[in-house]
Amino acid sequence: MNMIAAEEKKSIGARAGDYFGNGCHCAEAVTKAVLEEMGEDPSQALACATAFGGGFGKSFEEACGALSGALIAIGQLHGRQKYGGEWEIAADLGAQIRQQFVNDFGTTHCASLRDRFGEEHQMDECRKVVERVTTSLLEILTE
Repeated sequence: MNMIAAEEKKSIGARAGDYFGNGCHCAEAVTKAVLEEMGEDPSQALACATAFGGGFGKSFEEACGALSGALIAIGQLHGRQKYGGEWEIAADLGAQIRQQFVNDFGTTHCASLRDRFGEEHQMDECRKVVERVTTSLLEILTE
């Protein structure tokens, strides 16, 4: 993978934050920004990310959509292309981004995060999550 400078990763995270709430929800924003940066067409993965927003279909009861978007981007970049193919790289990357998410936020649970943020700050705080997850995934993918 290409090396990306720390400042560029922050800029890409900010781009994901701009996508969030401006036509993309959390899962879509992370997926789109990461795949664009990695030189991939994000359109199919963006479609796959759509149902994951808001903790799985706006339920707010499952994993944060930003984390789901990161996993979808990993799948696009390193997922199996045929039945029975290798999946260790994708699985290892998925485990890394999940652990980083837990380290950063203490939980992957959308409702718990939203409760912590409070209604009045939710969009701003979720945007920060989208930005951090995007930056973290780029760090994992490029180092």
